[in-house]
Amino acid sequence: MGKLIVEVPDGLHARLKQQAAADHQTLKIIVTALLDQYLAHPGHHAPRKATGLCGAWKDRRDAEAVLADVRSARRWRIGTHQA
Repeated sequence: MGKLIVEVPDGLHARLKQQAAADHQTLKIIVTALLDQYLAHPGHHAPRKATGLCGAWKDRRDAEAVLADVRSARRWRIGTHQA
């Protein structure tokens, strides 16, 4: 049987241990089931396909000009917004 050592954030580890105890399961059983479930549905977790839209924005202005236009069209300004 292979071994897998994984470092996870402390908060996630604590929550996982707490849930495992509540379910009367071991971490090994839970993690093995999660990995098995992940591998049972490979297409579900596949990276998204490119849409071809990346880089499709056409504008002759540079980024600063576009940002200035967006900012000028805003109806509120930070610090001047009234509720």
